[in-house]
Amino acid sequence: MSDFLSIVVISYNMNRELPRTLYSLSPAYQRGIRAEDYEVIVVDNGSATPPLQDDFLDLGMNLRIFTTPDALPTPVHAINRGLNQSLGKYICVYIDGARLASPGLLRTALDALSTSPRAVVGSRGRYLGPDYQRNSVHQGYDQAAEDALLDQVNWRENGYGLFDVSVFDESSGPNWWLSIAESNSLFMSRTLWHELGGYDTAFQLPGGGLVNLDTWMRACELNNVRPTVLLGEGTFHQLHGGVATNGSLGTVERFHAEYEAIRQRDFQPSKAALSYIGTFKHKVPDIELSPAKEHATPMDEAVVVVSFSQRAARWLPTPLRRIAKNTARVMKWTLRGQLKTQLAALREERADAELIKASGYFDGAWYLETYPDVKASGYDPAVHYVRYGVSQHRRSGLLFDDRWYLYRYGDVFDAGANPLVHFVKYGEQEGRRPRSNRDE
Repeated sequence: MSDFLSIVVISYNMNRELPRTLYSLSPAYQRGIRAEDYEVIVVDNGSATPPLQDDFLDLGMNLRIFTTPDALPTPVHAINRGLNQSLGKYICVYIDGARLASPGLLRTALDALSTSPRAVVGSRGRYLGPDYQRNSVHQGYDQAAEDALLDQVNWRENGYGLFDVSVFDESSGPNWWLSIAESNSLFMSRTLWHELGGYDTAFQLPGGGLVNLDTWMRACELNNVRPTVLLGEGTFHQLHGGVATNGSLGTVERFHAEYEAIRQRDFQPSKAALSYIGTFKHKVPDIELSPAKEHATPMDEAVVVVSFSQRAARWLPTPLRRIAKNTARVMKWTLRGQLKTQLAALREERADAELIKASGYFDGAWYLETYPDVKASGYDPAVHYVRYGVSQHRRSGLLFDDRWYLYRYGDVFDAGANPLVHFVKYGEQEGRRPRSNRDE
């Protein structure tokens, strides 16, 4: 009982996914740990049909389920309630109850926690399916396809087979040796959770925004801690339409704007040195073991060659490099049957670039001076801003505040629109402001 573990799982409208998640945390599935060694606390955060404890009696686990009256879109209050209800010496937070666990997750985490009283233990996250989930959905991947995939791998009997039908998520890849930005299964002692103060309730956006990334980073920055990442174990995200996983570019930008408002700085992942513990019980692709290789998702061999050509082009002089990369890009689009769609997108991109140039709000000279890497690349500054500026958190000039505009007008966020393009096309006519009053 001295090493008793509590697992806090957050649920919201997961009638399809939660039963699988709980089975993956049950004694029937988890290896090397007994039912009496841990408890699972589900805190439902306002589901239309909340889960009932009686529905899971067959799992043979120490399970408690709490509902949240007047639940908020952010899960942080539900998480902290779960932390307060927990009984364990060690506590794991599962911010997303739609994630399956690998069979040795709990045992290996306890082993890692035993290495130091100040161990901070996380696992890598993966998406079920062939690609980042937002990309897979556009390629026809849906819940029915996922159900068939899980049946095919027989995951209840062969949990490590989940690695064969998944890819690292954005915060956890591209291989087993690099730093992670967050963990959906974050294990610490009760002492460290108290020291950390739980999850920060300042994060109020749906899904919590960047609160999970913030929590991992803050935990890794506590004094004399030992950040540890598990090898050969992980969590696997089921498709359920979550805000953080499947949100638009605007949603992601809004998350970063909230983080900046709270922390008064841009988000940067923790650079803390990591320890590793665990063994691989599945066949690991070479690309996931070699730090030198870039992340790649399954594609035709011809497309792999084209992708390599694009990377190799970096060694050419700038004018030739751009020609080589553009040629390779067109080849890849052609091989994937995307040429017509991509060329249309490029035409729209060029039109938007010309539009903001003529608006008077975009300052090309300022943009190149502020971002010398753009100048060195030879990009037209307006094209660069339209293509990359928002995702790279760059500002278009001094007359328009891109982040403020997105944070102020949530509908623009939700639409995933480029802020300056939206303002020039629609916002100015609608009486929207280009920046806050205090900047004038």
